[in-house]
Amino acid sequence: MALGVLAGGPWACNRANPVVRIAVAGPLTGELASEGLGMQHSVEMAVADSVAGGESPWRFEVVPYDDRAEPEAAAQVAGRVAADPAVAVVIGHLTSGCAIAAAKVYSASGLAMITPSATSPDVTLQQTRPDWTGPRVAFRIPASDAVLGAYAADYAYNRFALRRMAVVDDGTPYGRDLAGAFRRRFEGKGGMIVPSRNVSRGETDFTALLSELQARRPDGLFFGGIHTEFGLMLKKARGLGLDFPFLGGDGAKAPELFTIAGPAAEGAYLAVSGVPVEDLPSATDFVENYRRLYGITPRVFDHCAYEAGLIAVECLRRHGADRELVLECLRTSRHSGMLGTIVFDAKGDTLKNVITMTRADAKQKRFVPLY
Repeated sequence: MALGVLAGGPWACNRANPVVRIAVAGPLTGELASEGLGMQHSVEMAVADSVAGGESPWRFEVVPYDDRAEPEAAAQVAGRVAADPAVAVVIGHLTSGCAIAAAKVYSASGLAMITPSATSPDVTLQQTRPDWTGPRVAFRIPASDAVLGAYAADYAYNRFALRRMAVVDDGTPYGRDLAGAFRRRFEGKGGMIVPSRNVSRGETDFTALLSELQARRPDGLFFGGIHTEFGLMLKKARGLGLDFPFLGGDGAKAPELFTIAGPAAEGAYLAVSGVPVEDLPSATDFVENYRRLYGITPRVFDHCAYEAGLIAVECLRRHGADRELVLECLRTSRHSGMLGTIVFDAKGDTLKNVITMTRADAKQKRFVPLY
């Protein structure tokens, strides 16, 4: 755990004010550390922007926790977070597997969790099952994989007129759910799924997989997973002469895709929740401030983390570290910001289900939105 970051404001140095902590939980080490650090930075920006020039009886402190993008580690982190009575809300976890595991722990303490990035439907859906104990504590800013996967299938079938698709996932809750949503929608539209094996996180050699697919001649491939395996898969596929469309989700939309795949990233299609932050007119100030502070463009979910931070502070201003009241406040929250108006349904899911398809431009190293 790193040291907390104290929010600014005219009252920030008044030590008589009790501290209310916002935990930010995500990977701060490992291959997804850049995503986790971006989430932390975005929440720190949101808290600083929220309290600047405003009075409050509380001092807000952002405290980051490293879950290493590992569900078991996330459950352990969640236990430490929940044990701190000054923590009133959690922003995180980044990955679906971690968020699913951590939510169970937070529920036992009535501690609210707002994820800006974990898109597996099970993050919130698990709270509706008979074996769930405790209150529903998980809230999600982006659309779930059920929405995004179906959109990608519609896009492949309608826009590209693809009829035979290979569908591959990385075995994680995120990858499985995203690929499953794509598969169900594509088959429901009359498309055919070409038999294929799945891969594992950390796998690097896709020669056998792609050679098998080459013989089966699909019209395209949809991948449920993140940029590391997707990038290596693209590079190998182009080397084998496979030139059919490759599609994926928001987990693969990362600058590192261009480093891993090089020119082979050209023309990859990635569906993302909402409008990409770099192309969102209402996010101009956020993007400029982020670049000024950190010298880089925000990552795919950073603006969602910023909005999660704003929503959290709105409730903490009213209720401090009272977890029960903060949780109730989030359930009835109606926040207007750069993503429009965010309202959560009874499961904790956003009611905003806008999806955008983007196309990788390897020369400019950017993702071009397709409207």
